[in-house]
Parts: sequence; C-alpha cells; structure tokens
Amino acid sequence: MTRIVWNEQEFDLKNLKLEHGTLSGTVNGEAVSLSVVTDENGRIIAAGTTGGRAVPAAAVTDGEYTWVQWRGRTEKITFNRGRDAGAGETGGDGSVKAPMPGKILELMAESGGTVEKDQVLILMESMKLQVEIRSPIDGTVGNCPVSVGDMVDGDALLMEIVPQKEAAEEK
Repeated sequence: MTRIVWNEQEFDLKNLKLEHGTLSGTVNGEAVSLSVVTDENGRIIAAGTTGGRAVPAAAVTDGEYTWVQWRGRTEKITFNRGRDAGAGETGGDGSVKAPMPGKILELMAESGGTVEKDQVLILMESMKLQVEIRSPIDGTVGNCPVSVGDMVDGDALLMEIVPQKEAAEEK
C-alpha cells in the first residue's frame, strides 16, 4: 500500500495497475478505474473524460513530491512510503513490500547492513515513475529476495529488516 497526501487529505493506494488505457486500483478501500491516455513512453498525458473528451494531465516527480497538472490546476502530492512501522509497505514483522508492481532499479542496502529509519533501501520503477522504498525502522537488513532488474508484483516481499533491539539480542 502507498499513502499519499493530496490537497491536505490522505489517501491509501493499493494494487495500482495501468493496462490497456485504464488506471485501476484501490483508493481508501474502494475500487477505482480511470480511463487514461499515455504517450509513447507510457507516461499518462490525459485522464478522465469531460463530454467524451480526455482531459490533459501531466505529472512531474522530484524526490518525495509529485506535481500533477489536471483540469487547469497544479497540485502537489506527497508520497509516504514505508515510513510508519506496520503501515504502507511494511508488515509488523519488519517485512518491506512493494507498494505496486514494478522493476527493481537499485538495491541501496545489503544483507547484514545496518539501516536507519527513513533510509532509502530500494529504488524501483513503476508506471514510469521512480519510487524510493525506505526503511520503516532502525535495524539490520535480513533477507533480501530481490535483485536489480527483477520485476515484482504489488505486495511482493522486497526486504526484511530486523529491528535494532532484536539484532543486538541475536549477537
């Protein structure tokens, strides 16, 4: 699951898919589907319809923020990925999961390495956007069943973080 803040409201997004001109998924537990038009690179350039016509749309991502221009307005979206223990991509057991289907671009932590809360663990690409997957807690990287170049499904296990306290007890 990915949590975003748009217009000062929080939304939980899950299982986002872009297939055959339709962006679908779950928003706050409700299934949604939106017709979209993409360019030759797969980026969404228009969404929704007004009187049977697509409404132009554009999005630019820089770090944690994405600016979306749609229906004559520009809005800033904040992505909170894996920052709250037990929420988003993380399970209560320290597992870090993919917020959506995508491709692993870079592993920025390795098995046995120490990580801090909010440290970027994995960079992945999904729907032509780069997504930073961050550590929800301080700890040590345990299992990491993915490699650079792997395609993963939404909710796939990417990495397990052993909490700092448990890692110290194991030594």
